[in-house]
Amino acid sequence: MTNIEDLIQKISKHTGLSRAEIKQKIDKKKEELEFLINDNAAAHIIAKDYNVPIGRPDSKKRPELTIKSLKQMEPGLSGVNITGIILRVYNPIEFTREGGKSLLAPILLHDGSDSIRTILWGSKARQVSENQIQRGSIVNFKQGYTKLGRTGDLELHLGDRGFVNILVDANKEQYPDPNNELMDLDVLDEETQDIDTEGTVTKLGRLVTFNRADGTEGRVANIFIKGKRVSRRIVFWDQRAEEAFNFTRGDQLLIQGVNVKLDRDGNPELHSTRSTYITKIGHTTLPPLEESSVVEGTQQTTPIKTIDTINSQDEFVSISVKKGPTGKIREFARKDGSTGSVCRGIVFDNTGVVSLVLWNETSSDFEAFKDQPIQIKNLRVSLSKFNTIELHTTTNTTFSEALEEEIGSDPPMTEIVELKPEKGIACVHGIVQYLSEVREFNRSDGSPGKVQSLELEDNSDSTRIVAWNENVTKLDGLDSENIQYLKVLYGGIRVNQDGRKEIHLNFQSEIQTESSIPPKLQKIQKKQRTPESDQPSIDYIKTHLAELSNEADGDTIEVVGKVIRLFQQTPYYWGCSICKKKVDQNEDGQEWNCREHGNVDPSIRVRLSGLLDDGTGTIKVTFFGISGEILTGFKSTNIKRMLEEGKTDDQIFEEMQQESEGKTVQVKGRVQLRTQEVQEETVQRQELYVNRIRFPSPKNLSEELLAELQE
Repeated sequence: MTNIEDLIQKISKHTGLSRAEIKQKIDKKKEELEFLINDNAAAHIIAKDYNVPIGRPDSKKRPELTIKSLKQMEPGLSGVNITGIILRVYNPIEFTREGGKSLLAPILLHDGSDSIRTILWGSKARQVSENQIQRGSIVNFKQGYTKLGRTGDLELHLGDRGFVNILVDANKEQYPDPNNELMDLDVLDEETQDIDTEGTVTKLGRLVTFNRADGTEGRVANIFIKGKRVSRRIVFWDQRAEEAFNFTRGDQLLIQGVNVKLDRDGNPELHSTRSTYITKIGHTTLPPLEESSVVEGTQQTTPIKTIDTINSQDEFVSISVKKGPTGKIREFARKDGSTGSVCRGIVFDNTGVVSLVLWNETSSDFEAFKDQPIQIKNLRVSLSKFNTIELHTTTNTTFSEALEEEIGSDPPMTEIVELKPEKGIACVHGIVQYLSEVREFNRSDGSPGKVQSLELEDNSDSTRIVAWNENVTKLDGLDSENIQYLKVLYGGIRVNQDGRKEIHLNFQSEIQTESSIPPKLQKIQKKQRTPESDQPSIDYIKTHLAELSNEADGDTIEVVGKVIRLFQQTPYYWGCSICKKKVDQNEDGQEWNCREHGNVDPSIRVRLSGLLDDGTGTIKVTFFGISGEILTGFKSTNIKRMLEEGKTDDQIFEEMQQESEGKTVQVKGRVQLRTQEVQEETVQRQELYVNRIRFPSPKNLSEELLAELQE
């Protein structure tokens, strides 16, 4: 009698179900899991559901369950056979049990579709501690079992009955590269949990013992490691404090599973945890410590530099500058219960402008200066989320008046051809060549956005000046027909998808118009405006859905496809007449409330979701506002009239559905990756939020198809 028949008999005896009923349940379970498990595994799951005491099978007789996709795994599986790559190795943990000490080693396994925390026990864990199993190893695990961990997440376990096979010649192309998961020390700028990074030890600290508020003794030690440019502190706590002295200056470290926290000055530092795994991967000989470098907590200073000479290789600098605009002070709460503050400003000298981030009391020290030159010592050079240079104050930063500095009253203008994206911000001037219309679009949450741009030309080149949302008002009053000279101060330098440099206005940016044109710009003639000149600032990439990466998030794409289905839902919502966001009706049903604008008169906005099929794949699409009206042919006034006539939401939806399904549309929008719970499983799915829609003619579609075939 086969093992499956044994299971069926045990289930039948325990539950009273017939063999046919059990077979039906096995088939249904396999269908639920998309046939990624066999009859034996399905029977084991059913037995567990009914609490059938089947006992623990002998390892030699345990059925093998080959898993094709981690996304289909669930608790209670045994005999698991799976292959994947190790993305991360956590710190092996020694523990005591009957018979002596043993070891467990958590790792993160990725099978090409998803990742799972995997716990290796005993001799399998020793393969990790002895570096036989490493980050990047491709392994085949057999006879594993699944269960829910302490956090409620699914885990894979491999015990004494399991087998590990390291696949030396395996094809790595089907798996993610662990090196792509490493975060650069230079760009850490916020608190983050459980990251991987690497760097070189530049300085060793000392071990400090202290007493906590509850009377217990604590220990802490730290070392400094350097990435490509910036040094960061690694903090070791309590039982791991002595590990800080396992390394020497020049050791190259791989650090897995470490947390990032901000110190009191907003400087990111690494904090080891029980799971953090630090290994030495090399060694380099370092020059003696430079006396000119600043280490947090010391009083050493750096030589003064001009803004144009600051680069990404600098760690600390001092500058003599004048103040530009300064933003509002923002307070925040630290995890220890204390409060901190931060504000952003801009400073300039005769060579350029740069962002200055002021932490805590340094903002008031900075604010005490008015129009006079300021000498600021000991600023940390950091990189923003746009990978641009900005300066941060530290506990060592000092401010004093620079009496002998001759800095102009206005920031210097940069020639457009000399714009450097790594500098972050710049001031430019030139002749306005054309000014686009304000274009409105829908954000992913249904709220409206708007964008406007102009082309500015100086003697060196031209660039686009882009204003988003509230910054559009800064372009009010500009003359789009006649020659007009203007200055754009403190704009953010960006590179669009075509590789062209642009200036994007931010809350600190200023637009200055002047009647007199500088002599060197007077020869610039206003060019004839062309349709291509006035294209919106969003670059949509034509694509087929089959070519869209499963990890695409935030991509702006253009797709031609057929609306094959609309999902049953209320096809509209009541929105704020000002911001268009959803409003809530008060309990008395008399007033509508917007979280931002209070009591308002609401307006109806179309909202529909469905499936779009372009012949290569499908994607969920959502139509808000105007895009929904164009698709269905139903305007908000039509919906309001239908409601007044007494029609239900379902009736309105059915009419809109009849007008929409089967239509071929050309849509432009933004892709977003959404996390959802499906049958008690967390999955990620992509959704396209439509900004623009049109109905392409058959002639245009055939011409585009022919052009693609000829490429």
